Amino acid sequence: MKRSFSVLLCCVSALLITGLTVGLPPEHAAVFEHEAVAADHVEASKAGAEILAAGGNAADAAAATMLALGVVNPASSGLGGGGFALYYRASDASLTFLDFRERAPRAASQTMFEVESERAEGPASSRSQLGGLAAGVPGEPAGIETLVRRFGKLPLHEVIAPALRLAEHGFEVSKALSAMGSAFAVQLRKDPVMAAWDLGPGATLRRPRLARVLRAFAEKGAAVIYGGVIGQEIAASVQEQGGIMTLQDLRAYRVRTRRPLETNAFGYRWATAPPPSAGGFTMIQSLSILEQAVGPSPSYGAPLLHAMAESWKGPFLDRQRYFGDPDQVILPLDKMMDSSRIAARSELVSDGKAHPSTDYDLPIEWSRTKVATPDNAGTSHLCVVDADGNVASVTTTVNLPFGARFTGGGIVMNDEMDDFASGIGKANAFGLVGGARNLPGPWKRPVSTMSPTIVLDRGTPVLCVGASGGSRIVTAAQQVAMNVLLHGMSAADAVAAPRIHHQAVPETLRVEKVAPLDPALRAELEALGHVVEPIHNVANVQLIHLEQVGQRRLEAASDPRKGGRPAGR
Repeated sequence: MKRSFSVLLCCVSALLITGLTVGLPPEHAAVFEHEAVAADHVEASKAGAEILAAGGNAADAAAATMLALGVVNPASSGLGGGGFALYYRASDASLTFLDFRERAPRAASQTMFEVESERAEGPASSRSQLGGLAAGVPGEPAGIETLVRRFGKLPLHEVIAPALRLAEHGFEVSKALSAMGSAFAVQLRKDPVMAAWDLGPGATLRRPRLARVLRAFAEKGAAVIYGGVIGQEIAASVQEQGGIMTLQDLRAYRVRTRRPLETNAFGYRWATAPPPSAGGFTMIQSLSILEQAVGPSPSYGAPLLHAMAESWKGPFLDRQRYFGDPDQVILPLDKMMDSSRIAARSELVSDGKAHPSTDYDLPIEWSRTKVATPDNAGTSHLCVVDADGNVASVTTTVNLPFGARFTGGGIVMNDEMDDFASGIGKANAFGLVGGARNLPGPWKRPVSTMSPTIVLDRGTPVLCVGASGGSRIVTAAQQVAMNVLLHGMSAADAVAAPRIHHQAVPETLRVEKVAPLDPALRAELEALGHVVEPIHNVANVQLIHLEQVGQRRLEAASDPRKGGRPAGR
């Protein structure tokens, strides 16, 4: 079933990228002087830009963009999901990471997915992917409210207004949403809310049930979703679908503030997602390995692509062995990032051949996990830069397309429980193998690859980047960032350029069909020992490049692989 889901995603990707040529279409990139929003849907970018024009800042605009994405692209994100936000506040040059990741219900157990029942009809239909057991407690409503109240300038109801208008008056169904709707049609028809949607490309879709939720959210805040009538409807829907989430699970949800992971590499300061994301760790370890293996100024070519592919193998294995919810397990991050460990992996990368991933598996000695008592390629990424220099990098998701493929209170519910390990050594929908530390548990947050990132030069942000696309999120975001900062590409060219991906398991180097590598480069990589596997595309990246020398210039790009478009002024 995992393989059939991968095949399905490839087919959907093919629908999305039909007609895409090498080079980014002009409407997918733009240059602004004052402020910019880059999202994977033009209406969402416009919603964020509208809030900036109304006097809001990057936090307000990021929240408005998130809300609009949940309306116009319910296959990817929404109030029934969760995510991460990395925020740079210009007034004090501070970086804050908000973790509004979904978490398991209190009744969750390590063995809840060990025995697989008969699968439902359609793709991605295991119990961790479809139906009530698949749904984690959503974090996006609390994340939005926290972002606005902690960092924003506008009242919450003004921030919600653009999304509410889209839900009430309707919007044009994008090719991306239509393709996902077709792929999952047999399951969407079983939900009374989604069954009524016309998801034909270009159709006008209105979402009155969601508009009701947004109005209540605007009037009463997130509490109405977590503890009011809407919360009761969510809990009831989850239980009707065979799930274990209760109203108490919703009421107990809390956003976590965490310290971003940071490293200095290639002359820049890189800030990205900490655990429960393993994506940020993968990026900063890869950068540290690469700087030693290829030097401070690598040129684009087969040696660098080879080194990148090799540098990802070890961190992906570390994810399997060590990562879990940092509120419930002790993570040996310092030992994982130890300089001797990085040097050992760098030495392997430098020897000019592709190694089996197991060569990079360097177990560390440390005291065993102490479990703490808890005290409390559907994904979207967006970037916002405002006129005052504040920057928001946000990734939000319902996990697989349309989440668990049912609604609660008019909200599409996530299937984030599939990001837990259903069993030790078992893979999830993205082929990521699970370890014991990422088994389900009460109020536990699953490990993620989401890696919203801000890159700084001498303390000033120069790049906001992130991606959607499951396990490929971090590798795509890293490559696009390096394209801009190390290779001098424009944001447009950086997003459009070919990308590669390796996640240790399976032992294949994925390359894109939509933006194919030069045949000579591919031949060089194969000569180095890489087993090359063409796939349709590697994730979807949103990017804003901040050029501060001379006149301020904000170069924003949305990935044509998903059809987004930036907005600003």
